[in-house]
Amino acid sequence: MTRQLLEMGHHPIVLDNRPDFSLLSDIAADIQLVQADVRDFATILRTLKENRVERICHLAGLYPRACDADPLVGFQTNALSTVQILEAARLAGVQRVVYTSSVAAISPISGDYFRSEHKAVAEDYPIFLRASGVYSATKVASELMGLNYQHLFGLQFVALRFATTYGPGKLAPRHGNINIIWQCIVENAMLGVPTRLQQDVNVPHDMTYTRDVGNSVVLACFAENPEHSVFHVGSGRGYTLREFGDRVKQVIPTAVIEAGVGQGGAGSAIGGSYLLDIGLARKELGYEPQYDPATAVKDWLHWLERLNLPVIASA
Repeated sequence: MTRQLLEMGHHPIVLDNRPDFSLLSDIAADIQLVQADVRDFATILRTLKENRVERICHLAGLYPRACDADPLVGFQTNALSTVQILEAARLAGVQRVVYTSSVAAISPISGDYFRSEHKAVAEDYPIFLRASGVYSATKVASELMGLNYQHLFGLQFVALRFATTYGPGKLAPRHGNINIIWQCIVENAMLGVPTRLQQDVNVPHDMTYTRDVGNSVVLACFAENPEHSVFHVGSGRGYTLREFGDRVKQVIPTAVIEAGVGQGGAGSAIGGSYLLDIGLARKELGYEPQYDPATAVKDWLHWLERLNLPVIASA
């Protein structure tokens, strides 16, 4: 996303409490960095005013396990920070806030939508209103507060609910153990390490490559007068783990990927079986997925080499 904004001629400012430029090492000198916590309202407001910021991409947050381990810090970081960013944006005259939400904001996917490629989940699917994790609660709260700021003050607000994402860097410490099975398959294959899948390999999953995710955020920043404010962002179709493994083998023929018989596996988190309806994002944001698993793996290999990123084997 940051790379794409630079290529478009914009001047992105990155605010982060733990700067990590491993995925941007070749362009780090071109990026303005403000080192601060996302909960630091004074610094956020000052940064917006001093740089006359026009649009904000709010990507910061803690992942589910960290939120549940410390609900207060989880809510402060994931939800209160959103309100503070919205308020700072209002005071600084920012035009639009793009918030990276998640499929976790909607109720458990079930019925005709579960394990199905034929009935995709649209944005009007009920939001999560049950006690099933602090992370989900923060996503719902952030979306609702963004919509309220838009209604009360005219601040443009766009929330993007992502399906399962995969790509370089997802095994970094800040990502923890989130959806690492895709990483296991790809990076094990790069190292010649066999992967034995204990998940059900024949159900579809909506998995979205990080380059498509980043592009959707950029599109949401500059889309002209979108009619809606909440959009689903996914791959446009489901892939089973078996299909995903086969696509990896197309790119890395030496990959050894074996299918087990279980329904789950410790240490290999995976998103639920569903397909997001991306029709609104296509129509109003101009979003179109560019990467299937095979083209994603090719791109993945390119960036690992270009940025000299470590390849990590996983059990």
